[in-house]
Amino acid sequence: MIREGREFGSSFHESADAVIIGSGCGGGAAAKTLAESGLRVVILEEGGYYTPDRFQPTEEFAYQHLYRGRGAQATEDLAVTVLQGRCVGGSSTVNWLTSLRTPEFVLEAWRARHGVTGMTPREMEPYFERVEKYLNVHPEPDGNHSPNNRIILDGAARLGWRSRANGRNARDCVGAGVCGLGCPFDAKRSVDRTYIPDAVDAGAELLADCRADSIEIRSAVKRVRGTVLDRETRRERLPFTVDAGVVVISAGAIHTPVILRRSNLEDRSGQLGKNLTFHLTTAVIGTYDRVIYAAGGRPQSAYCDEFLNRNGDEGGFWIESVPVHPALAAMALPGFGPGHRAMMRRFPTLGATIALVKETDSAGSVRVNDAGRPTISYAVGPKDLAYLKEGVAAMCRLQFAAGAKSVRTLHARTTEFTAPEEIEEGLRNASWGTNEIALFSAHPLGSCRMGGDPARSVVDSHGQMHDVKGLFVVDGSVIPTSLGVNPQLTILAIAEKNAEWIAANFRSLA
Repeated sequence: MIREGREFGSSFHESADAVIIGSGCGGGAAAKTLAESGLRVVILEEGGYYTPDRFQPTEEFAYQHLYRGRGAQATEDLAVTVLQGRCVGGSSTVNWLTSLRTPEFVLEAWRARHGVTGMTPREMEPYFERVEKYLNVHPEPDGNHSPNNRIILDGAARLGWRSRANGRNARDCVGAGVCGLGCPFDAKRSVDRTYIPDAVDAGAELLADCRADSIEIRSAVKRVRGTVLDRETRRERLPFTVDAGVVVISAGAIHTPVILRRSNLEDRSGQLGKNLTFHLTTAVIGTYDRVIYAAGGRPQSAYCDEFLNRNGDEGGFWIESVPVHPALAAMALPGFGPGHRAMMRRFPTLGATIALVKETDSAGSVRVNDAGRPTISYAVGPKDLAYLKEGVAAMCRLQFAAGAKSVRTLHARTTEFTAPEEIEEGLRNASWGTNEIALFSAHPLGSCRMGGDPARSVVDSHGQMHDVKGLFVVDGSVIPTSLGVNPQLTILAIAEKNAEWIAANFRSLA
């Protein structure tokens, strides 16, 4: 059963075997697994429920209804815009479908440095295979790549760099390019169209527009207190409570630690809310003498990982294409007045690539402010900044190799090149300080990291808090290091694996 906030006329109380906070990749996969095991499951989702016929493929609709903070969530210094979904299906509803397996060197680092067990490449293989089959993850045939993705494939080939088609979770995709706005064609195999319906078919109850505020530990029973929200105004309407033997928090790396802190559920390691990683991202825009129209076609079907862990230090960056819709382009492109207007008039001929940094020495954290809301901090480390600079330079070279007539970075002061020979000196003279270049993240991870040592981690390898029996974190916040690939497939595979363990051990947990 799916119930929306508008259906509730008074406060209510429910009981379940397991309550899941959040309906994204972690919560959706956990809900399906637990419900199919025979447990009574209640899923709480702060955002709204939308079927494909409800999506309006416009930025105005999507940012207001499907994104956290209406697409404007950012670090406290406003240096990094942090994009997350806020709807049934979470970020999977608005992501660009990239589905990549966790690199083997990353899984090995989790085992060796953090004591994570049960997640070697061999042990994760069946879960990756299962998720890929379930979501129809497949690489796009060569003829399906949009002109914006061809920039990566063609430019990398001419430079001798490694590139390939990536996995995408779609079926009967029409190539409209609106994946980030909610797919009105029901082609995206996102959590709201797969895991959630299957969980509901197995008996789970989904409560949309219902925000979980705190958790009370009452011996074997845990009580989640929450608030029903008005979907349009986001004002608080009614209180509710749900009692369960097991609580699974899947609110994402920004909001999961906030819920735990509001519940006074600190961990002995002192790591709660720390170790936040972003895959720090910026873009380069190329101007071509042909139509690229980066807002159309399959938005992210190719990538270049030539520079990921190239030096064996577990760092580096990778390059992807990025769908650029007019409002996002207007916000990201530097400049004002006539210059900015001139760039926007070239919109159909602009091609966009992004570099995502796999961090090694940046420091991110989430804390709770006086209003009970998250405050996000992020300081770029010197090694990661060096990789960001290298990534921008690589994208400039890539765009020129693909035929760009000029390339422009997202520095506040116009930084534009008309030939590859200008790149090195131009970027050396560019300003790289806070708010001097537009930075983004769509992959916040790591704020409740898992590990074998309770003194260094928040949860164990099953996602259970070290000090609270029956309380689990199943989302991207458990990822112990910067990941190095888009996180969707990793989160889903870990969620299925750990939810299986919860189901098998439920009687000893509740």
